[in-house]
Amino acid sequence: MRLSEAILLGSTVVSPQAGGQFFSQTQAGCALGMAAVASGCTFGPAISHCDEKNRRTLGTEKVWGNWVIREIERPCNCWRFRVPRKMRIKDIIAHLFDYHVVEKKNWTLENLAAWVETVEPKVVHTAEILRPTPKDLQSSLVEAMELRAEAREWQSVRESFEARNRSRHKRARPGA
Repeated sequence: MRLSEAILLGSTVVSPQAGGQFFSQTQAGCALGMAAVASGCTFGPAISHCDEKNRRTLGTEKVWGNWVIREIERPCNCWRFRVPRKMRIKDIIAHLFDYHVVEKKNWTLENLAAWVETVEPKVVHTAEILRPTPKDLQSSLVEAMELRAEAREWQSVRESFEARNRSRHKRARPGA
């Protein structure tokens, strides 16, 4: 799957939120987080020893390839002292999403995906031809998100049950 496709597919299960790739508590994230979820990636704890600029897009090249670290001119006219004119593609995607899609709302997610399509490799590998269709992937993603929600709910019920039983056992011991 290409990054441009994954952004749109992931947007069907991940709510848009600027400032980070993925926020597990709210099932929200940026365009790169949406794409990562659509491609089946999972997120671990944030790395604290990494600077903020690199943490924002950490691991993107491992999922989509080294083309995302190529420096090019960004397509927006933001003030060059605020945002460098040439940036890594993955940083441009983060900037466009955070500032233009979410904050200013002068770009849509579809505009962003269309721009990504212009800079991503056009090569389709044989393995990609055999992959499921976006519709199959979307239903799989929805199913996975529902399973995660059920697991969280079950965990909450289990913890509540265990806490209640612990308190009953503690009350029963002193009087016995």
